[in-house]
Amino acid sequence: MSYAKRWCDYDQCCEFEPRSWNQVYCYDVEKCGGCSRKAENERRRVNEAALFEIPREYKTLKIPKTKDGYKIIIVNDTQIPFQDDKTLRAVEGFWNDFQPDLELYNGDILDFYNISDFSKNPTRRFKVQDELDATHQWLFNRANAVPSARRILIDGNHEDRLRRWLWKYGADIASLRDMTLDKLLDLEDLGVENIPYNSVVDFLGYRVEHGYKSSASKAYPVAVARWMAIATGSSGLCGHTHHFGTYSWTDAKGTHSYIENGCLCRLDLEYAPFPNWQQAFTYGVVKNNKVHLVPVMIYEDGFMTNGEWYSRR
Repeated sequence: MSYAKRWCDYDQCCEFEPRSWNQVYCYDVEKCGGCSRKAENERRRVNEAALFEIPREYKTLKIPKTKDGYKIIIVNDTQIPFQDDKTLRAVEGFWNDFQPDLELYNGDILDFYNISDFSKNPTRRFKVQDELDATHQWLFNRANAVPSARRILIDGNHEDRLRRWLWKYGADIASLRDMTLDKLLDLEDLGVENIPYNSVVDFLGYRVEHGYKSSASKAYPVAVARWMAIATGSSGLCGHTHHFGTYSWTDAKGTHSYIENGCLCRLDLEYAPFPNWQQAFTYGVVKNNKVHLVPVMIYEDGFMTNGEWYSRR
């Protein structure tokens, strides 16, 4: 049986007459090396297949050096649309006065309530797009208020709900370019860098991450700051727990500290009655390439810092 001529499947290097219907490489050694081309193409095919087996990516974004007077602010767990508006207005008042050079949005900035695994309150009428729009608007307002700042969003477990939902229910559309948080929030337009959940910003050797260790909302919860300090062996800061606390220690390398950075969401969420949570944020200034951080706990009527009173109203 004869078969119609076809071009060699390697790179269309020559036309040949196949010996069988499934022959896709020519065997002409003089023209193109014959079966040696087949081996080379097989290696290329394996490499292309690897594109579909990309593991989850975790990053350490390093900022190794800054000038004296460089200012940083770190906020987390606003959980938009469940942000505490009074608290956030007070924090934004300080934020606008402080004019930081670096803004770290340390995870759980939006809630992704509608794609969570938990039971949903049927009286909640907002949708996923409403959450995205509200979060984009808040980030846009912050960018307008401090246009010169560098902005970095570290995904928390709530942002990661998008990936988990796509892997569980939307595998067929998970690879679409626009199905990423970066695209859905239009972060590039806002000048916001985005790194995935469980990633770290290493700021002058100080680790900032959303965190993953939880502690029971009891009167005497686990000291997650101490737990994270032991787990990472480094000074650092995490969110996630909605608790405020610090842990310090001294070893052969010097004095260190770890901060639990509280939250900026409401304290009356339906899944956590009478929670043992504290609202807080952290800011700092660099001197001699070390960041000197000031954690700020927010009380029912507001907070005092830098000699100024910022009221919750």
